[in-house]
Amino acid sequence: MIATYLLVAVISVSLLAICVSILGRRRTVMDQYVRCFLLFLTIHALHALVVRTYFADQMRLDYFAPYGLLYGPFLYYAYWLAGGNRLDVKRTLIHVFPFFIFLLGYLLWLAAPWIFSGYERLFGLSLYGLLALSLFSYTIWALFFRSTGSDASRINESRMLAMMAMVLAFVAVLFLVLAYSNMVSGPVRSQFNGSIVFLCMLGASLRLFFYIVRRTAGDMRATDKAGSLQVVERAPAENPVDHAPESGPYQKSAISSDQLKVYEISVRQMVEEKQIYLDDGLSLASLGQQLKIPKHHLSQVFSLRIGKNFNTYVNELRINHAIALMRTHPEWTITEIFLASGFTAKASFNRYFRQFHGTTPTEYRNGMDL
Repeated sequence: MIATYLLVAVISVSLLAICVSILGRRRTVMDQYVRCFLLFLTIHALHALVVRTYFADQMRLDYFAPYGLLYGPFLYYAYWLAGGNRLDVKRTLIHVFPFFIFLLGYLLWLAAPWIFSGYERLFGLSLYGLLALSLFSYTIWALFFRSTGSDASRINESRMLAMMAMVLAFVAVLFLVLAYSNMVSGPVRSQFNGSIVFLCMLGASLRLFFYIVRRTAGDMRATDKAGSLQVVERAPAENPVDHAPESGPYQKSAISSDQLKVYEISVRQMVEEKQIYLDDGLSLASLGQQLKIPKHHLSQVFSLRIGKNFNTYVNELRINHAIALMRTHPEWTITEIFLASGFTAKASFNRYFRQFHGTTPTEYRNGMDL
C-alpha cells in the first residue's frame, strides 16, 4: 500500500513539473532534458504501479524491468549539458547499450518465458549486478566532475545535479545491499524495500519540480520588475525635463532612460546568462513575448542601450560561442559547431564569422592550432 501511494505521488509530481516547465516556456536544452527525464520517471512509476495493481502475483514483471540502467546515463548527460556540451549520438548509444540489451532480454522473457526456464535467477543476478555497478560508476564519476560554466544558470544546474547525484548514490547502496542480496538469498524482497526505491524516485521528482518552479518564478520576477517600472513612468513627473533628449529616431520616445536600463538588464539576463541565443528560432518578437516587453520598446533597447541591432547582437554571441567550442572541442566538425551555436545554415555562419573576425571559421581554427 505504501508503494502504491509513493508511485502515485511520483507520477503526479513528475507530470505537474512537466506542465509547469512547458507553461513557463522553458526552452533551453537543459529544460528539455529535464522534461525528458521526468517523463522517464513517469513511465517507470506507471509500469511499477500497473504491475502492483493488476499483476501482484507476478512481481518479476517489475523486478526484471531494466529501467534502473538508464538512471546513471541520465545523470551523466545532465552533467555533460551543464558543462556547456551537447549530446553526441555515438556517445549516447554506448551508455544506453546495456539498457537495450536487458530490455531485449526482458521482452523475450515476456514473449517466450520457456526459453528462460531455469535461467531466471541468473538473469536477475546479472541485471542487478550490472545495475549496482552502473549506479556506483556514474556516481563516482559525478563526484569528480567539474563544470566549466560560471554563469548563474549553470551554477544552479550544478547544484541541482549534485543533489541528484546524492540520491543516485543512495540508490546505488540500496541496490547493492538490499536488492542484490535478496536475489542471492532468495525471494525475500519486501514491499518495504521496494518502497525505499520509490521514495528515492519521489525525492528526485520533487527536487526537479522545485528547480523548475524557482527558475520560472525568477523569470516572472524579472518581468514584473520591468512591468512595474513601466507603470511608474506613466505618472506625471515633477521635473519633466531632467536630462537632454535622445537624438536619432527615438528622440521623442516616452520611455525613460531608467526603464530602458531595466529592459537592458532583463534582455542580457535572458539572452546571455540563460543562453537562449542558442535557440535557432529566436527572434525579436519571440524575445519580446518571453520578457513581456513590446517589440518597439525592445528595438529602442538595442539601439539606445546596447548599441547594435538585434541580429548583430545575437549572432555575435553565437559566433563567440562557436569560437569557445573550437577551443574546447577541437574534434568537432564545422557543421557540428555551427549547429550547436544556434545557426541553421553554414552560409550564414560563414558570413557572420567573416563579418566579426574577417576570416572564415576554418581559417580561424587553423590559426588557433599554430
